[in-house]
Amino acid sequence: MMTLEKVYKLIEERKDLAIKNLAEFIAIPSVSAKEEFLVEAAEFSEKLLKNNGFKTKIHDTGGGPVVTGIIDVGAKRTLMFYDHADVQPAEPFELWDSPPFELAIREGRMFGRGVADNKDEIVGRVHAIKAWLDAGLELPCNIKFVIETEEESSSKNLENYVKKDLDFFKNVDGCIWEFGGSNREGLQEFILGVKGILYVQLSVKQMNIDSHSANATHLPNAGERLLQAANLLKDKDGKILIPKFYDGIEEITKEEMEVIKNYKFYPEEVKEHFGLEEFRYGMNNDEAKVAYFTVPTCNLCGFTAGWQGQGGKTVIPKEASCKIDFRLVKGQDPKVILKNMMKYFENNGFSDIKVDWSNGYPPSKTYVNADFVNLCKRANKRVYNHEASIQSTSGGSGPMYLFGDYMPVVSLGSGNANSNAHAPNENIYVDDFIDGMKMIVNVLDEFRNW
Repeated sequence: MMTLEKVYKLIEERKDLAIKNLAEFIAIPSVSAKEEFLVEAAEFSEKLLKNNGFKTKIHDTGGGPVVTGIIDVGAKRTLMFYDHADVQPAEPFELWDSPPFELAIREGRMFGRGVADNKDEIVGRVHAIKAWLDAGLELPCNIKFVIETEEESSSKNLENYVKKDLDFFKNVDGCIWEFGGSNREGLQEFILGVKGILYVQLSVKQMNIDSHSANATHLPNAGERLLQAANLLKDKDGKILIPKFYDGIEEITKEEMEVIKNYKFYPEEVKEHFGLEEFRYGMNNDEAKVAYFTVPTCNLCGFTAGWQGQGGKTVIPKEASCKIDFRLVKGQDPKVILKNMMKYFENNGFSDIKVDWSNGYPPSKTYVNADFVNLCKRANKRVYNHEASIQSTSGGSGPMYLFGDYMPVVSLGSGNANSNAHAPNENIYVDDFIDGMKMIVNVLDEFRNW
């Protein structure tokens, strides 16, 4: 452990430089939903890697660029980092206490859009590796970075890049995944997987123009038509009725179920936060926790039809649309589910329901006792002096399958339970930023004996 003191000292001495780099990064408003400043964010990422010893390349995807970096020392093992240089929209701006694209430090916290998700991790991880090298230590593993610029927009061009650069993903022993952090009790959390997703916009058009509602006796209502179709998707208990929806779902292992049972879900705090008396479908606290990790869902995200303005307007809407997401578990394929859903509509007399657009990707999950997971747990214990809290999978989704098909993946980072990722006043603690660098250093150190 004494050999790391030099590295720690360099991290502390260069803290201001790391924060300066992060401020420069935050100042790039790389909002992928608006397709703004993605090239600039990629160029910044590439420069940061190159200035700190990496051989780099910017890959054109036809959309947001992907940046790769590598330090190849000829080691038998390889560590990969996946990060993204794009961010969520910062609106509404008036809810921020300081401008979202200007890094601000208040009471030991850094504020700015992307400071937790996940520009801080890019800067911190690169600085940690540079400190290791400048301390005169040999890298025990080769290191690769993949930094994309469309994660917040479903990573729509990442798969095309991966298919063209498959060799870059071969013989990797573990991947540290974008962002993470501590929970409500201050314990570091690891996330080992993500649910898959299918997101669709459905629509139906029944007439050429809206009509006066006096004609509701004989004219069709597009809003009602779409609601009838949507109501076919699941029953009152939440069971999804699309044929073959549950076919092929992988059984949860005993080891994973043990991890799920040990995970602290904070059910009463969740109910209080959302103003609930009980969870959906009458689930008790333990049932809700298990469902979060293991059950696929069908969720109505939004519905649009007819008059939505202030006051009344007696109208029959000519058309209607809705947005629906399906969170999927291991063994489910979003392409197959989309095909089966449309066939299901057609077989039930709803062939007029159209898919305006859809996107999605499969789930991914790393075995809870994988060697790389245990390596990260040992590193965590050294830095934070406690056992990491493990989520076997996240309720959310991401393009982890592109990596998880080739290597074990662990998501960890420097955030906290109140980091407000995707919300106004996104933040991390300065001390957590520093500890996050030390975590990476200890992961490297653990590679020495793997």
